[in-house]
Amino acid sequence: MTDLIYVHIDTTSNAILTQGIGAKDFHQGIVHQPKNLLLLNPSSELGEFEPHTAMKIIRGSEAVENYFQIVSKERTPEDNKWIDFSDLAILKEMTPLEISELLYFGHTKTHLHSPFFYKLQNNFVFFDLKDSIARTYYRYLDEFYRILSNKLTHLTLEALNDKRSFFRKPKPVERINLELIKTLREVMREGIIFSFQQAVTIDDNFQIPIFVVGDAHFRINAPVFKDEDLVGHLIYSTTKKTWQAKLDEEHLAFAALTSGLY
Repeated sequence: MTDLIYVHIDTTSNAILTQGIGAKDFHQGIVHQPKNLLLLNPSSELGEFEPHTAMKIIRGSEAVENYFQIVSKERTPEDNKWIDFSDLAILKEMTPLEISELLYFGHTKTHLHSPFFYKLQNNFVFFDLKDSIARTYYRYLDEFYRILSNKLTHLTLEALNDKRSFFRKPKPVERINLELIKTLREVMREGIIFSFQQAVTIDDNFQIPIFVVGDAHFRINAPVFKDEDLVGHLIYSTTKKTWQAKLDEEHLAFAALTSGLY
């Protein structure tokens, strides 16, 4: 079972750095399924060669589905990095400058301008950074909130049924409401960890601690949890079948102030 989920949101570019949310979680959670993929790995052995961009593409919904199945099961040692696009004809209209920007994006995993290209009409850019770390750009942040809701719900289901007898029916868990996930947006802009390894059940309430972990791109492999970094809990009532988030109000006010909301 996954011990923690790390989330850091950059709402300027809609880039989200995560740990513990994999390609399979992404694929199963999104609504706007890509029609085509432009692979940002120039040496990829997957896909078909597209001469205008000199890059590999995955063309058509069925081929995209097959690609997602391969990377979800980690059947390829290649870097899983791609940008979706709507139409092959439009792809062939990209200028040399636009193509070079895509190559830079793929190499550095950082955008020069907007990560959402007018000609491509892309909804996502996905970079698998290994060790269950990923950076993903979302045109619509609700797509990510849905993925996070699914993942947190699933991990809670696993935790609550971990020690149940094989012959006993698993205890269901209600899915976390997206609006509740959105209330965590400001603390996710700072970088937070949902620590399932420290989750406890008290009076029929399953409590998941939430810690602020700043700019922790590499520290998240061995996070140090300090009391002063605890900003609240995500709580599931096993009797009422309801979710709630209890956060430190002073911390939320400070986060909103520093983000320019006040």
